[in-house]
Parts: sequence; structure tokens; C-alpha cells
Amino acid sequence: MTEETIIKQQTIEKQAVIDEIKQKLGSSSAFYVTRYDGIDVEKISQLRRDLRSTNSEMKVFKNTLVIKALQDSEYLSDFESILKGPNSITFAYADPASPAKILFDFAKKNTALQIKGCLFENQFYAADKMSVIKDLPTRDALLSMIASVLNEPMAKLARTLDALRVARENN
Repeated sequence: MTEETIIKQQTIEKQAVIDEIKQKLGSSSAFYVTRYDGIDVEKISQLRRDLRSTNSEMKVFKNTLVIKALQDSEYLSDFESILKGPNSITFAYADPASPAKILFDFAKKNTALQIKGCLFENQFYAADKMSVIKDLPTRDALLSMIASVLNEPMAKLARTLDALRVARENN
């Protein structure tokens, strides 16, 4: 292979990775940037499994390729400032808050994991502002709250009608 052919092949491969990152960014409700160096393979593997259980995915890409994928984004400058050193990107494909809880819990036990920032519901959060996200209820918890609020008037009506029935039977 000639040098020119090798360079063309590398350019094609890099563009494929950039396209993959763009696709993942487009289909995710949130993504988190974390620094992971200093964590052994076993712990990172467990973290990845925990994230997969929430329909999330942790991937490692070259920072320059992530920056190129964000080139047309209004958040480019925010991420350029945190995409330094060895990073992983966690993409949340369903509930955007669930991966935050997993990442923060993991970081408590493994101080080598540094949560650097995220894009959550089209809003950039730097590391110092992310505690708001980890404290949000999950999607399932929110749906449960809504269901109980909607169910309460019906339950109250049923109890009232039952009390009326019992009162009439006793008279």
C-alpha cells in the first residue's frame, strides 16, 4: 500500500467513527463525559453492565473525533474544555437521569472516576452543576407518581360509594 492509500483509508475510518458518534448523539436523550483512567478492567466492565441495564452505553472515542462530531453543535466550546485526557462517553437512550445515578454511585466507591460534564435534555451541565441531575427521580418513579395522583380521586370515589352502600345496608 502506498502512503496516500493508507491516509485515505485512515480518513475513511475516522469519518465512520465521527458518523457513529453523531448517530449516538442524535439518538440519546443525554450523554455524559467521564474520565476513567486508574480504574481496573473488572470495575469498568461492571459499570458498563450496570449502565446497559438502563439502556445506556459507555464508549471510548478519541477526543478529537468527538469534537469533530460536535462541530455543528452549539455546545462545542463547552465540550472542548472538558474533552482532555482519557475520557469515556455514556449515552442514555431512554431515561436520561438513570445513568447519572449509576455514574455518581460508582464515583463514590471509585474516586478515580471523574464525571466532567454532560448534555442533558439539550442543556450543558459542567461537573459542578451535575448534582441536580443525579437527584432527579427516574422516569419510572415519575410515572408512578403521576399514576398515584391520577388514581387517588377514583379511589376516594370508590371508598365514598362503598361507605354509602354500607350506611344504606345498616339503615
